[in-house]
Amino acid sequence: MIWLLALQLALGPAQQYEKAKHDFAQQKFSEAVSEVDAALHENPYMVPALILKARLATFAHRPDVAKSCLITAVKVDPTSEEAQFYLGLLYYMRNDFKLAISPLQTAQTLSPKNPLPVFYLAMTQEARGDETKALELYQQAENLSPEESLQTAEILVAYGRLLLSLGRTEDGIEKDRRAIEVDPKSRDAHYELAKGLDHKGDFKNAALEGERALTLPELGPSDAQIHFLLANLYRKLNQPDLAKAHLEKFQATPKTTQK
Repeated sequence: MIWLLALQLALGPAQQYEKAKHDFAQQKFSEAVSEVDAALHENPYMVPALILKARLATFAHRPDVAKSCLITAVKVDPTSEEAQFYLGLLYYMRNDFKLAISPLQTAQTLSPKNPLPVFYLAMTQEARGDETKALELYQQAENLSPEESLQTAEILVAYGRLLLSLGRTEDGIEKDRRAIEVDPKSRDAHYELAKGLDHKGDFKNAALEGERALTLPELGPSDAQIHFLLANLYRKLNQPDLAKAHLEKFQATPKTTQK
C-alpha cells in the first residue's frame, strides 16, 4: 500500500483523474475511487473529478456524497453541462422533481443538441403531473436523438408509455413498434407493446409480445409483471391452462417495484 500511495502522489491530479476515468469505464470501481480521491486531494475543485466521484458515489448508494460533489462542481463551473445534468439526474432519481428542473434546464441550454437533459426533463414533468409539457419534451428528445441509438429506443418507450396512459393507444403502439425496430432486444419495449395491444383488444399479438419480453434480459419490467400480464391475456383468450401457469409463476416470483 505504501508504494501505491507513493505512485499516486507522484502522478498529478490530471493523470489520476484519467486513470480513474479509465478504471470507471472498466467497472473497476474500488480503484477508480482511490484514484479520483487522490486527484481531488491535490485539486479539490477539479470539476471532472468531482463529477466522476459523484457518479461513483451514486453507484455506491451514497447520494449525500454525490450531491455534495455535484453542488461543488456547479458552483465552481456553472457552465459545465455535465455537472448540471448529473445534478438534475440525481434529484430526479431521489424524486426531488421540483429541484431537478433547474439544473436539467441549464444543461439543456448549455448543450441544446443533447437529448438526455430534455429526456429527463420530460420524465420529471410527467412525474409532476404536467402531461402536456412532458409530451412536448418527449417529442423534442425523440427529434434530437439519433435514429438508430439504444437511447432513442428508451425515449420512445417512455414516450409511448405516457401516450398509452392518456388513452392514445395507437400513438403509444407506434412508439413501441419503432423502439423495437431500433432495439429488438428491449424487454421494456416488447412489454409496453403488449400492454398497448391489450388495450386495443388484440390479445393474441399482445400475448406474443409478452412471451418475447420474457425471453429477454431482465432490465425494466420484472418477470412477475410479465407473468401477470400474460395470465390476464390468456384468460381473455380463453386459454385457462396457460393463464393458470403464468399466474402460478407470477405468485412464485419475488416481487420488485418497477415503473
